[in-house]
Amino acid sequence: MFEVVLEERARRQLAKLPKKIGGDILRKLRWLGENVEVIKHERLRGHEEYSLHCGQYRIPYLLDWTNWVINVTDIDKHDEAYRRLKRR
Repeated sequence: MFEVVLEERARRQLAKLPKKIGGDILRKLRWLGENVEVIKHERLRGHEEYSLHCGQYRIPYLLDWTNWVINVTDIDKHDEAYRRLKRR
């Protein structure tokens, strides 16, 4: 099982969400950590991150296969999450 680590931006975004949506996202992240080895991960075009979908929210993440860690870089609605990625 991979450890899921939320970076600062992702923690702040998660804290702003309604409890139900935040709970759904945390369950999805837990599922990702448990199933990372059987999922086909596709990189976002032009970026190092992959993207997990949870309803209308997008969760960009990085995989560290060496240390068995998933680094969640952001959590936001579809357009805003991808817009921030493009600005980096």
